[in-house]
Amino acid sequence: MKKLLIITSMIGLSFAFALAGCSNSAKQRAELESLKAALERTESERDGLKERIDIVTQTRDKLQKQVDELTSSRGQLQVQLKELADSRDRLQEQVDKLTESRDALQRQANELTQSRDKALAEAQKAQERIDKLETNLQTETKKVRDLQEQLKQVQKAVAELQDKLKL
Repeated sequence: MKKLLIITSMIGLSFAFALAGCSNSAKQRAELESLKAALERTESERDGLKERIDIVTQTRDKLQKQVDELTSSRGQLQVQLKELADSRDRLQEQVDKLTESRDALQRQANELTQSRDKALAEAQKAQERIDKLETNLQTETKKVRDLQEQLKQVQKAVAELQDKLKL
């Protein structure tokens, strides 16, 4: 932009010097026409550059707006990330507590299983003793019946002997 201004100024000064020292000769007119054409090209180039500057400025403004939006979005995402990290930490604490609770329950279940197995073993031993005692009881009951039968036979024999003696 500054270069364009300098070139325009130089062309303008050249016109001024040319007009001041010129006579109406054809050479000077040709030079004047050449300078006018150069001035028009420079002004046209300047106008084109102004348009490009406007386009670049609009693009820059759009990009700055996008940067601002992305910065705002980044801030929101950082807040969400912190919230998620806090939530993750709370959930991890809950998982740790639940794991501890599960382990304690597992130990209790193991202890109860051992107690049950021990009780079952004792119950099995008691059943074996009951079965043995029942067998002994049946044997002894049979002996008692046999003895009662023998007693009856002896009493019958004694009664027969007493009857024979009384006769």
